[in-house]
Amino acid sequence: MSSILDELNEEQRKAAEKIEGPVLILAGAGSGKTRTVTYRIAHMVKEIGISPLNILALTFTNKAAREMKERATALIGHEANNLVVSTFHSFSVRLLKTYSERIGYGRNFNIYDVDDQKSIITKIKKEMGIKDNDGVQPGKLANKISKLKEQGIGIKELEREIDMRISANRLFGEIYQKYDEILKANNAMDFSDLLLNARKLLDDAFVLEKIQERYKYIVVDEYQDTNDIQYEMINLISAKYRNICVVGDEDQSIYAFRGANINNILNFERDYKEAFTVKLERNYRSTKKILDTANELIKNNKSSKGKTLWTDGSDGEKIKIYNAATVFDEANFIITEMKKKKKDGAEYKDMTILYRTNAQSRVLEEKLLAANIPYKIYGGMQFFQRKEIKDILAYLSLLNNKNDNHNFYRIINVPKRSVGEKTLEKIQEVANEKNISMLEALHYIDSIPVRTATKLALQEFYNMMQSIYSNLDEMSIKEIFDEILIKTHYIDSIEDNKEDRVRNIEELLNSIAEIEKQNPNMSLNEYLDMISLSSATDEMEEDENYVKLMTIHSSKGLEFDYVFLAGMEDGLFPSISFDAPEEELEEERRLCYVAITRAKKELFISYSSSRKIWGKDDNARRPSRFIYEMKQENLEYVSGEYGNKLQNPRSFTPKVENFNPFSKNKIGTFGKKLNSSQAAVPNMNSKYKVGDVVKHKKFGRGKIKKVDMKSMIVEFMVGEKKIALVLADKILEK
Repeated sequence: MSSILDELNEEQRKAAEKIEGPVLILAGAGSGKTRTVTYRIAHMVKEIGISPLNILALTFTNKAAREMKERATALIGHEANNLVVSTFHSFSVRLLKTYSERIGYGRNFNIYDVDDQKSIITKIKKEMGIKDNDGVQPGKLANKISKLKEQGIGIKELEREIDMRISANRLFGEIYQKYDEILKANNAMDFSDLLLNARKLLDDAFVLEKIQERYKYIVVDEYQDTNDIQYEMINLISAKYRNICVVGDEDQSIYAFRGANINNILNFERDYKEAFTVKLERNYRSTKKILDTANELIKNNKSSKGKTLWTDGSDGEKIKIYNAATVFDEANFIITEMKKKKKDGAEYKDMTILYRTNAQSRVLEEKLLAANIPYKIYGGMQFFQRKEIKDILAYLSLLNNKNDNHNFYRIINVPKRSVGEKTLEKIQEVANEKNISMLEALHYIDSIPVRTATKLALQEFYNMMQSIYSNLDEMSIKEIFDEILIKTHYIDSIEDNKEDRVRNIEELLNSIAEIEKQNPNMSLNEYLDMISLSSATDEMEEDENYVKLMTIHSSKGLEFDYVFLAGMEDGLFPSISFDAPEEELEEERRLCYVAITRAKKELFISYSSSRKIWGKDDNARRPSRFIYEMKQENLEYVSGEYGNKLQNPRSFTPKVENFNPFSKNKIGTFGKKLNSSQAAVPNMNSKYKVGDVVKHKKFGRGKIKKVDMKSMIVEFMVGEKKIALVLADKILEK
């Protein structure tokens, strides 16, 4: 009898057939994990008869959730409408909208972003008399608060975690407390609150039982990216029936800075001793040479369960390595190669430039502009972060939630209404006295002692908001949007960059129209939730023909025919010092592995011998140690033309034909080969020979340059090191 699973390969089928009990799917890059998961869900619904209402599928991006839902729909039809396929944050919002009143929130709570967080903390600092030069930066405080929440540390748990006898800790505790109180008073949550409060809800026996009975089968994608709270949520929900399937790749765990805990996937078989484990190692994306290069690199990590990606596809081209003289030379090399590919029939949309940090994009942008190559940057300022968009969304948020004093502050003078700080303080006093919101306090404007002109402006604002609010249930989101624009004269008030900003507002209106076309019954509250949970990659238009620039972190889950990995220099990538803990180096190596495995057809790696670091020229940049760890026979060291001819000649390194860091003909400071007197004199009795590549526990791979009777000189990426032969076997591997 035929099965829907007949279309899967052997390992994928094993993963999809095992439904009951805990399952660990170790899915390598490009191994078809989304296909496997969706076929597994289709098998559960169509062939086993499990209700889609009892299935919960969780992932990390809206794009991934959307793709999974679309594929499931293609396989099981309308029954997919009853599946819950969402991100962790979206699922948390779903949970909170249903049960938020059990933890003291209204169901129409608003979700604050990072800018909102910083704005609130700035206001708290001002109220507490903390000056800007006191080193208490709102951005850093917001980040610290978020990290604590991601670890499950709310304000109640804080005193157990930090020593409150230290004045700096007490100050932070006060700010955290006030911040939390403001959000609660505004009936608002920040992004980290969504997970923290959803986790708190699961401590409620009534809620937990409801959720466990609803979701008897759980699938978690990208399990290696889960943090401690997500880990606890999953374990609590699955505890009753233990039908939990986690899919992930420990070699792609790159979000430790966001709180991701790689041990969650490494220890799954310890947590669930009866777990069924299957590895997906067949790759459907990349060429053999790209995969071999990635495999060789990741072998250096100890925190790995061991997978070897393979393919039936072509060998492909060698990975091209370019040693640029300057960052301008590097950009020119990338653009030259892109133009070659374009001439050969490739499209710009199939190309991406990846880098370790956003700061690297500036020179690349300049050169792309000069070359008339269309491009778009991901991970910079997102559409919904633009001022005019945030202004409109603030109006919508206040209409959705009258208690939102933060957004009241944002828009009370947008457009300008001449409402000063003293007036706002008086409004706040009335609100506090009557235990109402600042918007509601405007109902008592006649009793607030302010100038007549200001009073009229506030009365007009209040009447406008009340007028829209009274008809809110009968209006579409687009109609609400139109009312705000018309009644506030917002567009007329724009002064700077008017054309661009009006175009952005028009684009927002178009997006609302499109969303309502697809979801005609969407409420204002649902729309705001959707916008709050959007991410940078959600804005990516795959069909638009432009080069995509992004950090490697932003590229996770994406693939491109041609990948240009720029800035492969020690100190930049890996962006850690040589004495950094091993786990940090392994995280950086995983990040490099992710970058390599984004490439389908060709991979280009470049690094510069000269780069400005904190405004100073560094003319002694070294190639990343990760290049040394790659399979050398798959690498081709290419030459190119110099970049900007107007650069200081001292910043240039010589153009080297087929440069290879392992070549016997090392290049000296002025481009000359090292003379024979510098050659190593071999010790015939040593097992270590000149030219051997060895691996040091701390310094990584290096090449032996000289061996004498007592010691040897090894050239590592950090420079030359002298190693005693009696210690060599203890600290080196061949």
